Amino acid sequence: RFRHAQEISAMLMEDVRGDLIEEMNLHHVDRDAVPILLHNPLPVPWSGTLPVDIALPAYRCYLEAGTRVKIDLSKPAPGCSLHGMIGVTEPLFGMHMHPDRAINVELPRLMGQVIIHELPPGVHVAHVLPGREKISLPDRPVEIGGTDEAVEWMSNGHIRIDFRHDGRFDVTHTASKKTFSGVGRLEDSEDAGDSYDWSPGGWPVEVGTGKGEPLKQRAKEVDRRLSDQEDEDLRTVFVSVQTEDAWASTVRLNVAWALPTHFDDDTQRRSDELDWLTVDHYITLRTGSDVVEVETWMDNRCRDHRLRLCIPSGLNVRKVHAGGAFDVILRNASWPHDPSWEQPHVQTQHFSQFVALQDRISGIAVLCPGSNEYEAVANDDGDGLDLRLTMLRATGWLSRDGFATRRNRAGPCFEAPGAQCLGDYWMRWGLMPFEGSWDKAGVHEAAEALAAQTSLLPGLPSPQLNGYFDDPLSKGVRGRSNAAIRLVGDGPRPLLSCCKPAEDGDGTIVRLWNPTKSKWVGRIETDLQLFECHLCDMLENPGEPEEISRGGWVGLVPAKSIVTWRFK
Repeated sequence: RFRHAQEISAMLMEDVRGDLIEEMNLHHVDRDAVPILLHNPLPVPWSGTLPVDIALPAYRCYLEAGTRVKIDLSKPAPGCSLHGMIGVTEPLFGMHMHPDRAINVELPRLMGQVIIHELPPGVHVAHVLPGREKISLPDRPVEIGGTDEAVEWMSNGHIRIDFRHDGRFDVTHTASKKTFSGVGRLEDSEDAGDSYDWSPGGWPVEVGTGKGEPLKQRAKEVDRRLSDQEDEDLRTVFVSVQTEDAWASTVRLNVAWALPTHFDDDTQRRSDELDWLTVDHYITLRTGSDVVEVETWMDNRCRDHRLRLCIPSGLNVRKVHAGGAFDVILRNASWPHDPSWEQPHVQTQHFSQFVALQDRISGIAVLCPGSNEYEAVANDDGDGLDLRLTMLRATGWLSRDGFATRRNRAGPCFEAPGAQCLGDYWMRWGLMPFEGSWDKAGVHEAAEALAAQTSLLPGLPSPQLNGYFDDPLSKGVRGRSNAAIRLVGDGPRPLLSCCKPAEDGDGTIVRLWNPTKSKWVGRIETDLQLFECHLCDMLENPGEPEEISRGGWVGLVPAKSIVTWRFK
């Protein structure tokens, strides 16, 4: 199903790309220019890195591999910079689709990545051109230090990362002058639960009983292991440079860890037999950013276990700020055990996009796109709270008759071998130290930016058999840059829930939600021809009209509120 969804998504994206090619102005005075389209779905500027892999015309300057190229915005935007780490390859065969046929043609390709700083909202035309870029760094360069054998540190002036030999790293935030020591500790324990709930071993309910007696105390793990405390013959660490550039650099942190292959239900113990679990962190710092961006890949060969990532905060606080659906929730960091409950209170909680700990001076946030699981628990070294992020849960049952964290069955007791999550898995996450409170620091906006599906699309139609591309027939009606919606105003800003056609087909719906405790007043602008706008309810029924001026209107989003507008 997921593969089919990906195929459908790819077909829809190709249709949209075809429409944009016709509607945008892709022309350039240089006949060697190759158009591309950049799309930022956020209502505010976005910074990040996008992969590049597009076919180039089989003529002129692109015939020679290694040709120097640059990427320029067709309509320059204040504060926006594009830095290409790209190159032209030798001609490669590739399949290209036309409405009536598919052709396999040999073309040079542009491959690599482009680092983007402050891309404005909307769709933008850019061009690939031969030559060298002439742009200056927007902030201090990213630097990497160490020896020929190992990387020791990386820094961008805002954040410094010092790598340890045991697979952890220390993060120092320049503005708050705080160091978060031992980030990236891996914790692994048995999973005697099912697909509904994790559980430690040692408290099984007899098969067929369907229910067990409540526990007087909260159960602890039978076999909990920490990667940095293992002997070197059971854990290896390797740190190397993946990419190095003044704009953005990535370091690969590889941890290989020998873990028990399975959990024995009869003995309620983990096996003596071991197999290797591999974790690869690709840690990125970019110029001017306070966010440590990480992409983590896991190769799991073990069953019946839970793998977690430990983020030390050094803070002794009682509350956690967790992102949710249309809100940021304030939760207790921990809950007491109540033996009278049929199901003990689960210590893990969910979050969406980010979870943060803070005191009156500063804090730290873990950013992670999507819906995720965390637990706030005392650090093993006794220094404040950890945020422990669930990376992977491997279990073999849909439901079971009961265990320590749930004393009865939650559904049919069927084996589910696919839930063991064997093989390769990956996740994206980030670390953001901040001063003051999470809302004033814009943590919610940084989390949205990390999760944003920003894209880079080829601006040329599919090639012909001779390697030539059909030039666009018109200069389009959308110009060289077009934003459906953007927010103008000081933060903390609300988040965009949707910008979509109205359900009745009459106009466009914009919905903003404000998770902070402060109201936001600012301008909501569009590059579309705007002649009518109404405040409306969640059912999209129009209410009071808004006063339109200069392609937008003044919007008010109260604290902890959702506001919807309909405009034409």
